Amino acid sequence: MSYVSKPLRLLLTSPWVLLFFLVIPVAVILSLAFHRQLPSVAPSLLLANNICCSLLVAVRLLRYLAFMGRKIRYGACSGHSRRGGMELTRTPGEIRSLLPASGYYVTPDGLYGEKHDAGYAGTIILYGGLLLLLAVGSWDNLYNFSGVLLDGMGPATDLNSLESYRSIGRGPLAAKPGSLPRMVINKQYLPDSTYPRGATDVSLLSGDGSVQQHRLVPREPVRCGEYDLFMAKLVFQPELVIKSRDSKVLFDSLVTLDPLVQKRGDFGFYGPYVGNDLVGGVYYQPEKSLLMVVITRNGQRIVTDLKFQVDQQVEQGEYILSCAKMGQWSEIHLIRRRHKKLLMFGGFLALAALILRLAVRPERLWLEESPGGCRAWCSGKKSRLFIQEMK
Repeated sequence: MSYVSKPLRLLLTSPWVLLFFLVIPVAVILSLAFHRQLPSVAPSLLLANNICCSLLVAVRLLRYLAFMGRKIRYGACSGHSRRGGMELTRTPGEIRSLLPASGYYVTPDGLYGEKHDAGYAGTIILYGGLLLLLAVGSWDNLYNFSGVLLDGMGPATDLNSLESYRSIGRGPLAAKPGSLPRMVINKQYLPDSTYPRGATDVSLLSGDGSVQQHRLVPREPVRCGEYDLFMAKLVFQPELVIKSRDSKVLFDSLVTLDPLVQKRGDFGFYGPYVGNDLVGGVYYQPEKSLLMVVITRNGQRIVTDLKFQVDQQVEQGEYILSCAKMGQWSEIHLIRRRHKKLLMFGGFLALAALILRLAVRPERLWLEESPGGCRAWCSGKKSRLFIQEMK
């Protein structure tokens, strides 16, 4: 390619610059892997990182495309190190006269030559795949909308209302949903051999009066316009009441019980709780409506594995335990659908082109006059063999 300053050349051609944009994504992945809480600015920082990277990749892609039809594509100033080199007895003019017959295109000064190679097209495809991957991913993140709601059997829930959701994630350009149906939960299935994480039957009520019936199963989304609707898990919320013998309330609050990865005996749900002067955990066996409670005070377990029915009150030692009420919810997620096929296609293009670029090295050589003839530097196996023949 034509001469450009070293800093600009580093920005437009060096692969090391692109590695800089991997720092933030790698940090996000590691934080998720090690369950570390990220700052609230992390999603915005990651989005800005990806947009900047896609802009740089787009500039590089256009630059490589612009030089695709030229005889000199890389240029003498790109990728040349002055270290080493081989001394030849022939002059640069003599070697230059032999280069065209060997398939080289030579600069007017006769001091640089290169062959056209498939790796150059691989570089273009690599940047094209990266641009598709980054641009589509950034677009999806800009317009991303995701919501989590806890819902049980009862009245219809308006999926367009932000108040229906327990938590919401939105991209900078995301709009509030306006075309989603109302949802009614008809039946909830406890975890068993058929549905290891449970399931939920729902009716989706559209504005035109039509009704769609679906069974929501974890990891099996249902299409709902441009959104995906799926169940993540069943959640139970008992209101645990712990009193002392003199009727002083020590704890009275809801405890969220999530599915255990591995059951503890017959108990498949568990949730911790924290009171003013005590902490502990609650286990639940929904098939028998059986609770098991552990109470720890001042670092010492004072109630261990106390089992009782949801509608009972039990006493142990100085404590009276009961369950005021029990909520059974389906945790349902609504996510704006991403362009997964385009993302996969862009990733495949980039990977295949990277392999091509690594397999086909550029064939280039540089010449410089010296007292004994000339000094030559080369890149590529064929160029190395050509220089050795010139000795």
